[in-house]
Amino acid sequence: MLTNEKLLGIGGLQRKALLAGLIGCVVALLGGLLLGERGDKIFESFLIAFLLCFGLGAGSMACMVLHHLCGGGWSFLIQRICEAGSRTLWFFFVLGILILLGGLYSGSLYEWSDLAFRQAHHIVENKERFLNPSTFTVCFLVYFAIWFAIATLYNRWSKQLDATGNHSYLAAMKVCAGPCLILYVLSMTFAATHWAMSLEPEWFSTIYGAWMIAGYNLTVIAFAILMLTYLKDEPGIKERIQTKHYHHLGNFLLGFTIFWTYISFSQFLIIWNGNLPEEIGFYIHRTDGGLTTILLILMIFNWFVPMMVLLMRRQKTDLRKLRRIAIYTLVMRFFDMYWNIAPSFPDHHGKIVPSTLILSAAATIGIGGLWFYIYLNELKKRPLTPQQDPRGELMFYEEEHSHA
Repeated sequence: MLTNEKLLGIGGLQRKALLAGLIGCVVALLGGLLLGERGDKIFESFLIAFLLCFGLGAGSMACMVLHHLCGGGWSFLIQRICEAGSRTLWFFFVLGILILLGGLYSGSLYEWSDLAFRQAHHIVENKERFLNPSTFTVCFLVYFAIWFAIATLYNRWSKQLDATGNHSYLAAMKVCAGPCLILYVLSMTFAATHWAMSLEPEWFSTIYGAWMIAGYNLTVIAFAILMLTYLKDEPGIKERIQTKHYHHLGNFLLGFTIFWTYISFSQFLIIWNGNLPEEIGFYIHRTDGGLTTILLILMIFNWFVPMMVLLMRRQKTDLRKLRRIAIYTLVMRFFDMYWNIAPSFPDHHGKIVPSTLILSAAATIGIGGLWFYIYLNELKKRPLTPQQDPRGELMFYEEEHSHA
């Protein structure tokens, strides 16, 4: 089986990622121990980082399946980038045990883990079948079992296609893509409800899962653009990549930016219009004090600015500009996740807590760096493009004759 052990500069990049990851984790852990009680600061900062970085693994898996469902030319060159990301889900499983289950059973994250709290709050008591430690743990295992099964199945079929050239694997991947995406959306919706929305157990929103999924889509497309620009001179890609491919990916980045904005505004509009006491607390906690500043930053710099920039064709066909937009998008995703999660903590309502913001950034660098180190190891294990996939050759044939 062909591998990519000698990717240009990948060894140095891995060492930098590992170093950044270790430093970030140490800073977040030491800072959390010094500033928090019972490790609360550690769990809070690492939860924000986990929920942000998790999108790189889960989003890669979803993008990989979407590629086989649609078979579009835009996704052929990032197929292996996404496959490698899907094979890192085990890393988030381990982190989930440490952060999610650790925060649950220590009482540092989820107030509803305390039976007395559930009994004292009528709305939470009615959700007890869903919001209890046993159900949380079982569902955590079920979610990852579903994602592991999808990622393992598609990676195995892709590897067998490379080895044998048997097109029956293509048919299998296309047939299973629809049901797998449905399973992904359903499981991710429940996971977002358990892991994030239940931080404020009296609040609920039926669109919250879609909001998280939209953000993860945005994350993985931005990351795929960055990786493709880094790998553009590698054998297998440099012979095939064209300006039009960057344009396609830029269009998808624009599309997911608009989709994230639509979901975000829809949730706000529905809750504002209903004006129900059990719903409005979410936005009250996020629009008072300094958090209004972050909200304005998100409105301007996570929606309006990238949308206006990406509407212009030259921004999507210029490699350097598109790379900057992708980096910018990933940075803004951090502020989006902080605004989404941090105000849920009891002492964070309506205000920015500088220590949590700084420690969350350190934890994000830590988890992101360690993940990227593991990711590059996975990327080296297979050729950068599928070896016997006829859709790739057909796509490039069409590209060559599209201007004839």
